Order: sequence, then structure tokens, then C-alpha cells
Amino acid sequence: MAEPYYIAMDPYPQQEKKFNKLYKFFDHLREGRFTTTKCKECGRVAWPPRTVCPDCVSDDLEWVNIGNIGKIYVYTVMVAGVPMGYKAPLVFALVDFPLGLRVLTPLVETAPEEVTVGAEVELVVQQISRDRVMPGFKLRRR
Repeated sequence: MAEPYYIAMDPYPQQEKKFNKLYKFFDHLREGRFTTTKCKECGRVAWPPRTVCPDCVSDDLEWVNIGNIGKIYVYTVMVAGVPMGYKAPLVFALVDFPLGLRVLTPLVETAPEEVTVGAEVELVVQQISRDRVMPGFKLRRR
């Protein structure tokens, strides 16, 4: 992220244990792992990660790897109103993962003309500020 980060207008979640019940998601992300929660009672894998299962209301959840590689289901290009820290044009994609999850994510380091439905993408851990990270994806080049 090349532009300055203004903490006073902070749209990103605080990622420490004392501020966020899902802090492990960010810890895993810092390790290069894209994860979510899975209910030990009914087996539901939820996105985004949860503290309570949306199906059976159990709070007995475990962390599971989603996978760092997915396939673009559909995408769109944003040319105006781009979120802070990104430059236009910005590609947003719905990405399918092996666990059956479909995740909306920005595609970074990717020109819009390179994007196609079905293309593989890989995890990019975006350093938002000194202590904050967020997931993004870029086209997988082989």
C-alpha cells in the first residue's frame, strides 16, 4: 500500500484478541493461511468466519483452511468510489474455493483486461498498516 494510512478514518477491524473475537483469522492470515470457522456440531463451514454457527447456533467451532487458491466465478471492475488504499480501476471477484465457499475479494496486482471467468487466483496478504492485514487475491501465474 503506497498511500498513507489514516487511522482516524479506519475502515479495517482491530485485529488483536482484546478487540476482536475472530482475531485468529488475522493471525492465520499473517502466517499466509486463508481460514474460516467450521461448526463441530453440524459441520457447517461459514464465510465469513463466525463465533456462532448460523445453522445450529452452536459456539463449538474450529478453524479450518479454506485454501490459498480459488477460481473466479464472476467479476466486476470498479472505476469510481474505490475503497481507501486501492487505485482505480479495481477488480472485485467472487472466488470459488474447494470447501464450497464463494468469497467476494479484491484482485490486487491484476489488470482488468487480464481477468477471465474460471481463472485461478492465489492469496495475497495485504499489509494495510503496521499492525493490520487483509486478504486479497491475484491471478495465479504458472
